[in-house]
Amino acid sequence: MDIPTNNLSAHASKNEPTDTPERNGGTLPRESAHEWTGCIRSNRGQFRDEYGRTLHLRGVNVSGNSKLPTNPPGSTHLKEGFFEHKHVSFVGRPFPLEEADEHFGRLRAWGLTFVRLLVPWEALEHEGPGIYDEEYIDYLIKVLERASRYGLKCFIDPHQDTWSRFSGGSGAPGWTFEVAGLDLTKFMETGAAYVHQSARPTDSGHTAWPTNYQKLASATMFTLFFGGAIFAPNATYQGEHMQEFLQRHFCACYRHLAQRLQHLSIVTGFEVINEPHFGYIGLKSLHQFDPLKDLHFGDAPSALQSMALGSGIPQEVDVWVKSWPWPTRKNHKRVINPGKTSVWLPGRECIWRQHGVWDIVDGQPRALVPDYFTKRRDGTPVDFGRDCYLPLIKRYTTEILSVNPDLLVYFEPIPNEDPPELSPEDDSPQLVYSPHWYDLKALFNKSFNGLITHDVQGLSRGTKNVLNATYFGVTGANKNYKGQIRNIVRTGRKLVGDKPVLFGECGIPMDMNEKKAFETGDYTHHTNFLDAMINAMEASLVNFTLWNYNPHNDNIWGDHWNGEDFSIYSPKPSRSGSRAGSRPSSRLALNSSEDLLDVNGDAVSVDGSEKADPPPTPSTPITPFDITDVYFSEGDHNHHHHVGGRALDAVIRPYAAKIAGEPITMRFNLKTLEFKLVFTTDGYNPATVLARQDKAELTKSGGAVDEVAGQWDSLAYVTEIFIPSYHYGDMNHLSVEVSDGEWKYVRERQTLYWCYDATYRSQSTSRSAGRFLWSMFFGQPTDAAADRKVTHIISIGPPKNELELSRSWITILWKWTIGWVTGWK
Repeated sequence: MDIPTNNLSAHASKNEPTDTPERNGGTLPRESAHEWTGCIRSNRGQFRDEYGRTLHLRGVNVSGNSKLPTNPPGSTHLKEGFFEHKHVSFVGRPFPLEEADEHFGRLRAWGLTFVRLLVPWEALEHEGPGIYDEEYIDYLIKVLERASRYGLKCFIDPHQDTWSRFSGGSGAPGWTFEVAGLDLTKFMETGAAYVHQSARPTDSGHTAWPTNYQKLASATMFTLFFGGAIFAPNATYQGEHMQEFLQRHFCACYRHLAQRLQHLSIVTGFEVINEPHFGYIGLKSLHQFDPLKDLHFGDAPSALQSMALGSGIPQEVDVWVKSWPWPTRKNHKRVINPGKTSVWLPGRECIWRQHGVWDIVDGQPRALVPDYFTKRRDGTPVDFGRDCYLPLIKRYTTEILSVNPDLLVYFEPIPNEDPPELSPEDDSPQLVYSPHWYDLKALFNKSFNGLITHDVQGLSRGTKNVLNATYFGVTGANKNYKGQIRNIVRTGRKLVGDKPVLFGECGIPMDMNEKKAFETGDYTHHTNFLDAMINAMEASLVNFTLWNYNPHNDNIWGDHWNGEDFSIYSPKPSRSGSRAGSRPSSRLALNSSEDLLDVNGDAVSVDGSEKADPPPTPSTPITPFDITDVYFSEGDHNHHHHVGGRALDAVIRPYAAKIAGEPITMRFNLKTLEFKLVFTTDGYNPATVLARQDKAELTKSGGAVDEVAGQWDSLAYVTEIFIPSYHYGDMNHLSVEVSDGEWKYVRERQTLYWCYDATYRSQSTSRSAGRFLWSMFFGQPTDAAADRKVTHIISIGPPKNELELSRSWITILWKWTIGWVTGWK
């Protein structure tokens, strides 16, 4: 189908438009594409606004440092005050209030305006059961009030990793271990957890923390929390069963937070729990874990050995090291807990020994019921998702919706597992499916060079062998990741129903490849890696929040948590300039001077308006592929926000935030800067265009039920696309081609508004040959026209002369020589 070019709006406006600029008798929206001031709700498998438009939410986790207290400083390389768990404060997370304008202004400039806000259970209820830190909640309210000025929306993430900071991760308060009778100061000594604060310099390092899921402290707590009533029915605390005690306090804590935040429209909902884990539930044998599903690295005691170690019985355990083609292999053995220390508090003993799971026979620990955690006492099989996780989802949802029935509740499966199937009794229209995805091999090795990637998902599930799970080049990485994301989405919707899908976490290790980018300023591999990942998200038309934005990141300690470094922003640039001949993908070379950014937040005003600094000196492109670099360096008025950004070429990209129909395709080509959106509407009848909403709601939203002309008067007909000045900032005009309707590009808002023509009927719409011949002679029947799907297309890119440059003979030659490695197109 030929797409006409609308030349009426070919040039960017020179000044910020008024609040209600006129347009063909109508008005443009008051906000930018990526700003959210209205409601966000779930309807027919998508997020939608009050006009029925499909919303594409894109943002970031804020922040990785929120796992850690500010007082005492909680960085995992610091030991002082670590065990004073009842006397901590998270006030100041995710960043000091005086820095809030700077950070929220940056996120808005980058188009990352949907925030997954980390609020660990420990931050709220660290002092003791039912004692909430109201000072911290007051601080959160101030942060959220400031964020709302920038058009942001968020949802609350009760973040956890391996249960708690004290078992090597983050999340639950220290007193939860006391409920179970565990002495958290003895975890490292007894092998109950790998805790970075207590680790030796020669220990396994940053990749060891996930192994805590198989160790005694974390596995016991998750088992009690999700399945204590089944597997430890005799375990009580203050006369109450441990599962009930823990779940009751957990749900009540976040219900209390919901009550405190209920006046803030910026909060769209609450997540149930980050990356839930089954603990011991479902473990087929106390003698071994599954190395295909459970990370074996460093000390790898079996469940039986962990229980014995916790009871003061030394054990010789396997030690695993990195290997190939499998991630790790067994290397040697070592003795743990030679001092015979008990992990149980005075007067308490191993819960699992009390329940007959194991005992000491002939002086040695012996499993009495090796498959104890697979079934109830009557022999009925236990399914973690159905019998343990779904009841929590239902209970938590009820608690949150009792505060506000319009809140959304986000839930996710165990990482790399399918979600539990939702029955009508378990379901709620407010539920949102929110899985996570990472390239686990790249994460584990902190390495990506664009040569080889693997489908770890397929390998762990046994659906692929090493050969057919191997992909070559960046083109292969794109195919690999698209397939994995597609499988997650399809399987998820099959099991949980037609719900919005938002990937709560996805990201890349910025310190990969031995931190070479920190020295060279060349983030090419990071950009290719992240671009392939986001391409996969866009191919499946899913929403996502990147992991993560951490304003306290640095190049030595990364995100200050267990050796991780994922932040797309680091306030301390790694170098002052980019070496000649390399693409300054991190943009540090163009923005390293101190005068470009006032770290006290003075770069933006209190009301959220942006301050535009003078553009830097223009530069000459290094290669035909440096279109983005040229336009960034020649006048991006948001350039002060980009200081410290990492791999921003891939992070910042155009996307349709509000779509006046059902999206079919949305993609962005980083090398050519071409963006394409395809969506459909239900014929040209406005009453069906607005997501089939009733007439009363249609009139309320400003739509005209009996009117086809003047569509700008109703936002139901307007698609809003984020066009980042980072990529397109100095272009005097864009090349925009549309199938129908009118568009307006407002550069200062980084937004292109496109109002489709409700009378338009695409020629590509499928129809029978008989109907086609009938319409040729007698016209299209009215009823059929109203019910047919109409396709609308928009293509956006740089000016044609620049686009042609990127497709010159030099580009073709370049592609032929190294295209299989780089994936350039």
